Amino acid sequence: MNTVNASTGFTPFQLKSNFSPRLIPSLVNREPSSLLTDVDVLRMVQEMEINLMEAKDNLLAAKISQAHHANKSRAPEKPYAVGDKVLLTTVHRRQEYMQKKDGRVAKFMPRFDGPYTIAKAHPATSSYTLDLPESSSIFPTFHASQLQHFHPNDDILFPHRQHDQPGPIITPDGEEEYFVDSIVDKRKRGRGWQYLVRWSGYGPEADLWRPAAEMKDTVALDKWLANRGD
Repeated sequence: MNTVNASTGFTPFQLKSNFSPRLIPSLVNREPSSLLTDVDVLRMVQEMEINLMEAKDNLLAAKISQAHHANKSRAPEKPYAVGDKVLLTTVHRRQEYMQKKDGRVAKFMPRFDGPYTIAKAHPATSSYTLDLPESSSIFPTFHASQLQHFHPNDDILFPHRQHDQPGPIITPDGEEEYFVDSIVDKRKRGRGWQYLVRWSGYGPEADLWRPAAEMKDTVALDKWLANRGD
């Protein structure tokens, strides 16, 4: 209460009471002061109003100065558009990863995950709404500073990064089938459930939502249920 605020230039006590209290009581006995007159009260009220206005002006100047210094080291905002695929930071979602019970500590968790598709853009506030899985409990709108552009692998420019993507198995009926690597998410659809399937030999960009009935009696579903405790 008695420390001068660097932004306002006043102590909270001074703004509230129009004076700063003594830290050490005076040892000199003072004569009782006479009753305050209307003029004295009016002067005190005017002084308090002046101090409050000055504090507001100082606070506004401090905010402008802070914004100026913050913007000097801030990189230009990256433009995003509806339909773009982006990566989302996991800095504020560590608890979500901890609930997966995969044995990883925060140090070894990914710094970004995705990609996610931008569903809505809010240029006025530099925020974007992402198309997140329905099982996610977080609010789907994020500031641009929490996003990064998703750049799919260029197999021509970086051939050594290319994933070996096995072709489908052709069934006797002539249908194509792929091996399921794992289940990465779950969501409610109508009266049933769907699982987000990651295919063997493919990256997250090829993940597909499949009905729960198709995943019945699969090893991937058994592992998912064992890890999630469903």
